[in-house]
Amino acid sequence: MKEFNELLRVIRRLRSPGGCPWDQAQTVDDMKNYLLEEAYELVDAINTKKPVLVKEELGDVFLILTVITEMFREKKRFCLKDVFNHIKNKLINRHPHVFSKEKLETKEEVLSYWIKNKAKSKNRKTIKERLPVNMPTLLLAKTFLKESSYLNKKHLRNEEPETILSQISDMVLGLDKQKIFKRVIAEVVFEICKLAFVLDVDLESELRKSILDMAGEEFYHKNK
Repeated sequence: MKEFNELLRVIRRLRSPGGCPWDQAQTVDDMKNYLLEEAYELVDAINTKKPVLVKEELGDVFLILTVITEMFREKKRFCLKDVFNHIKNKLINRHPHVFSKEKLETKEEVLSYWIKNKAKSKNRKTIKERLPVNMPTLLLAKTFLKESSYLNKKHLRNEEPETILSQISDMVLGLDKQKIFKRVIAEVVFEICKLAFVLDVDLESELRKSILDMAGEEFYHKNK
C-alpha cells in the first residue's frame, strides 16, 4: 500500500543519521511503555463511539508497532514481511475448519481448539507459561480461568453461579484472625473473578465503569 510505504520512509528518515535526535534515541523498552499508554487511549476512544477519535488512536498504535518492527529490522532480526507472513500462517493454522477439513461448528469449539492447539505447539507444561505477567490483574484472572477451563475436561462455565456465591459467602463468614487476611481477601477476589467468568461478565470493564461513575460525582465542593 502506497500510504504504508510512505509511513515507512518517514520513520526511517527520522531514525537515520541526520534525522531526529529524539527518534534516534528511542529503544524497544521505551516503545513498549508508549504502546501500553496508547493502547489504553485507543480503548478510551473506542468507548466514545466516535470514529474520528478511534482513527487517531489507531494511527498512534500502528505507528508504535511499526517503529518497534523497524528497530528489529535495523538489528537484522526480522522485518515487516516476516511479521506479516507469521500472522498469515497463524490465521491459517488456527482456522482448520476454514482452510482444511476440520469440523468446528461453534465459537466454543473454535476457542477450545485454539487454546489446546497453541499449548501443544508451544510445548507448554503450565498455564503460567501462557499468561502475560504484566497484564492488569483482573484481566489476568480472566485469561487464566479461560485457559484452564478449556484445557480441563470439566468446563468451568458449567458451574452454577449459586455454588460460587456460596463459596464466597463461606470464605467471608469463616474469616478468622488466625488466617492471613490479605491472602483470604485475594482468594475472595479470585472467586468473584470466577463468578464473573461463569456469568460472562467483563469484570475489568464493569469495575472500571463503576469507579469512574463514582469518581464523576461531585465530591470536593460537597466535602469542604
